[in-house]
Amino acid sequence: MTTCMIKNCKKEADEEGLCAQHYAEIIKKAIPEMNAGKKTPGGESDQNDENDENDKNKKEDMPAKAQYLMHSLLFQVEKFTDSIVSSFNNVFNLTKEETAAIYRHMGKKFIKKKNNRKAIPFLKKVAELNPNDPDSKYHLGSAYFLKGAFDDAIVCFEEAIRLNPDNHDYHFALGAAYEQKELFEKAITSLQKAAKLKSDNPEVYYRLGVIFDTKEKYKEAVDSFQKAIELSPRQADYHQSLGFTYESLDQHIDAVRCYKKAISLKQSSL
Repeated sequence: MTTCMIKNCKKEADEEGLCAQHYAEIIKKAIPEMNAGKKTPGGESDQNDENDENDKNKKEDMPAKAQYLMHSLLFQVEKFTDSIVSSFNNVFNLTKEETAAIYRHMGKKFIKKKNNRKAIPFLKKVAELNPNDPDSKYHLGSAYFLKGAFDDAIVCFEEAIRLNPDNHDYHFALGAAYEQKELFEKAITSLQKAAKLKSDNPEVYYRLGVIFDTKEKYKEAVDSFQKAIELSPRQADYHQSLGFTYESLDQHIDAVRCYKKAISLKQSSL
């Protein structure tokens, strides 16, 4: 664990080298300096008007610096609430985009920690603030997917596709969610759409192969696995799965060849 750079502070630091408490102290110092450069309701500055261009630039830079510190602090806060955002909004006059960015940062933090349960409320806020942004729906759906809430994930992915029907990732994610729900025909349709939008993603063909194999459509499974291998020949799982399908077709010589290739690739990666 990296500790805070402040002397005698043993708390965990983030990538900037300070703990949350000391970030807060810096922000408290930054806010008065920022406010000092604000205009009064009558349009006059709280300070004597100075013509020095460098001084003017410093005043204009302060809000950006203070907001940067705020974002860094919020990125560490565990007990994060809407009231915190509201309080900072009163000070910094955040735009809707900046508010959404705060929630997005927190959501990504918990996704990185593999805590999808905590990530979802933040990503829901992002989606609410950006109702016409397909990426917000997609990221929320991805968090639901990782949590195992596939019905909710499907709703989000479908909404993302409604907003942007030509995005490969959205169709692939929807296909994966349908697959988890064993809605195989819908999964095939979504994955085939993803393949049309981006034909060089081997994982799309691999997932299609798995589904075709499950449905005992072995010829289609072989074609899909072979396409995946063509795009990514060193992926051992692709060869192994193709071998399983050949076994189902009683093509044992082909199956053994695939198994040997899979073993060779796995050994070479050790």
